[in-house]
Amino acid sequence: MEHYEEDVRGLVRFLADSPTAFHAVEGFARLLEESGYRELPEREHWDIRPGGNYYTVRNGSSIAAFQVGSALEDYSFKVAASHSDSPTFKLKEKAELEVRGHYTQLNTEGYGSILCSTWMDRPLSVAGRAIVKEDGGFRERLVRIDRDMVLIPSVAIHMDRNVNEKSAFNKQVDMLPLFAGGADDVQGAVRRIAAEELGVREEEIFGMDLY
Repeated sequence: MEHYEEDVRGLVRFLADSPTAFHAVEGFARLLEESGYRELPEREHWDIRPGGNYYTVRNGSSIAAFQVGSALEDYSFKVAASHSDSPTFKLKEKAELEVRGHYTQLNTEGYGSILCSTWMDRPLSVAGRAIVKEDGGFRERLVRIDRDMVLIPSVAIHMDRNVNEKSAFNKQVDMLPLFAGGADDVQGAVRRIAAEELGVREEEIFGMDLY
C-alpha cells in the first residue's frame, strides 16, 4: 500500500508541475534522463543501437520515448500513447481588452473540448512558453505565473434566468476571463508580467504561447 501512496504522490506532484503541455513534456524528459534515456534531437543524425533507450521532443509539446531490444531477430513493437495537453483557453496576441474604462478582460480562444461551466468562479493563472532572445540567438523559455491572475465569472441568477437550463456557452462572450490588473495601462500587461517572471526585458520576448 505504501508503494501505491508514493506513486500517487509522485503523480500529483507531476500534475501540479505541469500546467501546460510544454511543462509536461519538460517533466517527462527529466524523468527519462534520470532513467537512463538519451535525447535524439530531430535536427541531428540518430545513432540508434541495440539495447538503447532514447527519446525525442517535437515542438516542445510532444515527446516520444522508446527502447530498442538487444535481440532484433523476429522483432515486434508494443506502443502506448497519451495526450500531453488538455482542454483549456489560449490567450490571443494582444489579449488585453479594456471594458468601458472600468475593468479588463483577456481575449482567449477555446482549445479542445471544454466543459465550460467547471471553469467559472475559480481563481486561475497563466502559463505556457515564450521565445526569448538570448546570446545572439533565440531560446524557448517556459512561463508559469504562480499566482491568481484571472477569473471567468458567472452572473447572478436575475441576469440569466435560464442558467440552470443552459447547455451552451459562447466562448467569445461568456468565457472571457477578468484580468486582475484594472484598466490603467493594461495594453501589454501580460507580456510585462511574463518578462518579470523570466527576468528579461519585454523587447527580448519575440512570441508567446500562453494558456
